[in-house]
Amino acid sequence: MKKILSVIAMFVVIATSTAQAQNLKDILADHFEAVGQKKLKKVETLTLTGNLVQSGLEIPFKQISSRPSSFRIEGTFQGMTFVQTYNGTEAWILNPFAGTTEAEPLPEDQMKSVSIQADMDGMLWEWKDKGYEAKFDKLEDVEGTSCYKVDVTTKDTSVYSYFIDVETNLILKTHIKTKFSGVDVESDTYFSNYMLVEGVTLAGKIENRYNGQTGEVIVIEKYEFDLEYDAKIFDKPIAAQ
Repeated sequence: MKKILSVIAMFVVIATSTAQAQNLKDILADHFEAVGQKKLKKVETLTLTGNLVQSGLEIPFKQISSRPSSFRIEGTFQGMTFVQTYNGTEAWILNPFAGTTEAEPLPEDQMKSVSIQADMDGMLWEWKDKGYEAKFDKLEDVEGTSCYKVDVTTKDTSVYSYFIDVETNLILKTHIKTKFSGVDVESDTYFSNYMLVEGVTLAGKIENRYNGQTGEVIVIEKYEFDLEYDAKIFDKPIAAQ
């Protein structure tokens, strides 16, 4: 009898795992269809411009992503320009607001978030090939909207939870649990005001919250595809003379 029960239990585990894998596959397939992932894959550079609102200040900014994994963001306020770059190997930050006049290497524990940000396709696309683990956790409510909660775990055990609207199949929220300088850090990011750009659906508003309080709000005015850039813009930035 014990052997029979063990066999039954084993089949239940296998059936549950298979069902969960199939659910994850379907959820992501619907999400990629809603986003227009096939068209996004053909985009070589993605440029967005808008405003970063923080502590009552509004800072115009520009962000550039280029395949395979380069990234640059810059913002100007009161005649000073903040620049952060990543060329796929090295990351730099030039922050005159902190009193620095030369670009400095980005701390190693911040490199991982920058490399993830530089991935135009996002963590969910081909997650296995990127060395992540992903699973469909459960259905969860996000401010009155039913969402699929999909957890992505990186090699350093950071967990990125994606909340995908059951109706629209678009991401409404992400929750991040990671470590910076050995300290556990959690944050939430909310996505809204989606817009259709040449067949690709992209968020027009991004709000970062820490302990439930709004930190920054990013309002995107325009997305542009395949503008040409010199690859050098993703290297160490040089302060304006």
